[in-house]
Formats: sequence, structure tokens, C-alpha cells
Amino acid sequence: MTGATGLLGRHLVRALRRRGDELVSDPADADVVFHLAARTTVPAAREDPVGTFEANVALAWRVLSAAPRSVFASSDQVYGPRPPVMPIPETAPLDPGGPYAASKAAADMLARQLPGVVVARLVNLYGPGDRHESRLVPGTIAAVRAGRAPVIRGTGRSARDLLYVEDAVAALLALAEGGEAGEAYNVGTGEAHTVRSVVDTILRVAGSDLEPEVRGEVAEGEGGRRAVDTAKIRAAVGWTATTPLEEGLRATWEAGGR
Repeated sequence: MTGATGLLGRHLVRALRRRGDELVSDPADADVVFHLAARTTVPAAREDPVGTFEANVALAWRVLSAAPRSVFASSDQVYGPRPPVMPIPETAPLDPGGPYAASKAAADMLARQLPGVVVARLVNLYGPGDRHESRLVPGTIAAVRAGRAPVIRGTGRSARDLLYVEDAVAALLALAEGGEAGEAYNVGTGEAHTVRSVVDTILRVAGSDLEPEVRGEVAEGEGGRRAVDTAKIRAAVGWTATTPLEEGLRATWEAGGR
């Protein structure tokens, strides 16, 4: 596995250990490789597009080409900020905007040319242990815990498909066992939640009367609506998301950063 220290990686490691699986460091020695390592934030990718290419494309090629079977963590951002169809099917064209999305799209296309690779196009993940406060859920939770008004950078009307991390772990394990090599599968809930509704839900589960600070300036890549069609993964391996947004946000809040 790569990316074992990230949000998804830490939860996946725990799940593999609970099953009694042995974790190894050399991709050539593994039965299945989960390639999760990447530069994952849009601002960092804009600041260093060459480094982002190395982290998200070149590294993916080196890891995936060395493994007999792999699950590669791609992103729904490969479809671009304003996809023509909602929810987005895997047949939609890849139309990335910006260095981060372009790097994930390039790695996604390359990965599907390699033998034994299954691609998981993951939506925005959230859950206990996410310390990236530039992201919506951990940033809002950190603000509320500190007694500060959570900041909504845009208008709050842009919407994303948000998936609880444990549901994402279950999807990756199912794809490792039953996904078809060379195919890409959307991994999400199929529902788009507005930024404002997510912030309001966190405030509600936290029992807070704080009011969000709405700045109204939509940053590049943060507007529009996006949710993915999950019919393909459901038909292939029987996976579907099971954690409602409020339940997942409550569990994240109650975990207290763990």
C-alpha cells in the first residue's frame, strides 16, 4: 500500500489488519496493491504543477507497473467542474480543470492501460482523523471546536458528493476482490450536498449556535455541482454507500480528531 498515513490509508490499514492481512512494502511482493499516495489539495497543485505531475502521475506508473494486481485511487474531479450529466456515469468524458484534476485524469488513463489495475474514482471523502483543515469538513469542525465562525469561501451553493471514509474502505476492498482490471468505477453516494448544508449539519450535530461567515468568492474548481452514478460498482461487486451524511458527520465530530 502507498499513502498509508492519509485519511483513507489509515482507515484501510486498520480494516486490513482486522481481517488478518499481511502488509508489505514492496509492490512486487503483494497480492494486491492499493495505490493511494498523491498530492491531494488543489492549491498545492496550482503552486507546484511539476511536482504534482511527479507525485500523481509518475509515481502511479512506477507503483502500478510493478504490482500484479492493484486498486488505484482516482478522483471524480477527472470529470471537470461542470459535467454535462448528473449524476456522472463512468462513460462521461474526462474534462479536468487545473493541475490537480489533470494529473489525476492522466494517471487514471495510464493506469487502465496496465494489466491488473482497477480504478476507483472517489468523491470527496470525510471522516475521523482528517487533519487537512483546508478541506470543508475538518476545517469546519476545527473552527467550531475553537469557537470560531466556520468560513464558507464561496456562496455555499456549490455542491459535492461526500462519502464517509469507512464506506470508501469497503468499496476498495470489494474492488480488490471483484473489480475488473482495466475498468474505472465511481465510488460515491450519488447525492450532491451543498457546502452550506454540510456546514449547517456540522453545527447542528455539534450543538453550536455559531453562524457561518459567507465570503462569496468562489475559488477556481470549487463551483458547480457534482455527484457520481454508482450503478456500475453496485452491479459489479454489490457495493453501495451505507452511511447517511448526518450520521457520518456526527461520528466525525464525536471522534474528536482521532
